Amino acid sequence: MHHRVAIVALLLLGGCPKKPPSSTDQPVIVDGGFVDLGDDDEDLDDLVGSELMMATARCGDLMQLEPAAMMGKLKDGEIRCLDSSLRDAERQTVKDKISRVLMADAWAKGDRHRWEGIVRRHLTDIDQSDPDLCYKFAKYLSGMGAEYADETMHWADVALENKAIWSGDTHVKRVFNLYKIKAYAAQARWDWYERKYLEAPNEEMLRTKGEARNQAKNLAREWLEYARQAGKDPTIAEQLCVSAAGTSGYCDVD
Repeated sequence: MHHRVAIVALLLLGGCPKKPPSSTDQPVIVDGGFVDLGDDDEDLDDLVGSELMMATARCGDLMQLEPAAMMGKLKDGEIRCLDSSLRDAERQTVKDKISRVLMADAWAKGDRHRWEGIVRRHLTDIDQSDPDLCYKFAKYLSGMGAEYADETMHWADVALENKAIWSGDTHVKRVFNLYKIKAYAAQARWDWYERKYLEAPNEEMLRTKGEARNQAKNLAREWLEYARQAGKDPTIAEQLCVSAAGTSGYCDVD
């Protein structure tokens, strides 16, 4: 009986595909970054009834915790227990699954501050190969202000490194938006340094704002190039590029 419960619980966390996954299968995106990536390549039998269940057994029944998390109904004690289990777990696969349960609960509750912390820990310490989660996090950070510009651009770059997982219209839309996110973040960073320089002019700030401006024009041009290649409206990308470059010549893209 315990073995059957363990199997059901694992399937809840890992997804239950109706057919064997193929190289063309795409991940299913769920709010909160809870992404069903299908079965892992490693030996699942080694997980069933062992580390995953052992790591979370003291927290309660996984069959109830996972759907409760999707509805934002995890209790404080359950959250603390799962968080402790995540830190204690040795296998990255186990950490990943627990982290996504916590992620889903925070998002469903509307607790964006906690969600942000969980995702940052997940991408930094557990796994950053999921372009969907990197995309969502970069998009989230892009609305947080200029002080988050560097982190926004970093996770947008990580998402782009794994963009091959996307295909068709999704690929074009996501890549276009990631270049847009990077360009806007760089523009915000440049504007911030411009204001700081006006408040307290000095040589170091002059150099820093110059570097920020170069980054802004380069990333705006990258966005402009992709927009034209992909048949997207290039108007705003071109305006950002000309604004940062100070000349339309730099932004002439064939």
